[in-house]
Amino acid sequence: MIFKKRIILIGNKSFIQQSFYKLFKNKFKIQRLKFEEINNFKFNQNDIVVNCSQDKNFFYSDYKVKIDRNLKIAKLLKSNDAQLVILSSRNVYKQKLGIKENSKIQPIDIYGRNCLKTENNCKKVLKKLTILRLSNVVGVESMKKKRPSLMSLLINGIRKNHIKFDDSYEWYKDLIPIRILCLYLEKILINKNFGVLNVGSGFKIKVKDYIKCLNLNKNIKITVDYNKIKNYDYSYNIQKLKKVTNINFSKELIIKEYNNIGKLISKL
Repeated sequence: MIFKKRIILIGNKSFIQQSFYKLFKNKFKIQRLKFEEINNFKFNQNDIVVNCSQDKNFFYSDYKVKIDRNLKIAKLLKSNDAQLVILSSRNVYKQKLGIKENSKIQPIDIYGRNCLKTENNCKKVLKKLTILRLSNVVGVESMKKKRPSLMSLLINGIRKNHIKFDDSYEWYKDLIPIRILCLYLEKILINKNFGVLNVGSGFKIKVKDYIKCLNLNKNIKITVDYNKIKNYDYSYNIQKLKKVTNINFSKELIIKEYNNIGKLISKL
């Protein structure tokens, strides 16, 4: 069956947008759009709009409607009854292992609180709303992100031949490779799923073990500051994701993707 709907990707600087477009541009009717262009763009009922764009203040400042790009897009789509997919975060949950969609909501920072508010506000506007609560996405980023990430820390450290970590070096995380995320996203869009969905690798791995999977140059120095001991371990239970997409990536395949990311980093 031919997928006839148009996929609109908003956020031209987004790592996720760039990766999804590159992987599927020859398979689907995909159009990329800058957030600044949305007011003059003609959306239609059959569109699936994926917003990968955020105001930089959304990560660091208390919630305000004027910095909520998801809500602005939702209001534009309301009259067309189009589908909106927004990218939320695992930061809305209380941190623990095996987080499910119905696990305790307890945002851990400003970004988590803002994600939860944009989710709730968009729910009031649109019926066709898909909320993807992403775990940490890993891959070779363009380094143009609006906030630091594990990968930007690693890539910057590799370029300087010295990676500096705090105690997060010992934390368990759910790290989903960008290619796996895009493959899940493909199925989510095709299967017309609405509501909240956790998207992650589905297993826990310590950051230090993830770095081992990258097989980095042994001459790169890694130092760890253990002065501020915290415990932000987390991982996702992705049973709902597997059911919705009807795919199941094994731990071995995920680790292979980590290996491939390491190969790409070595070429930088």
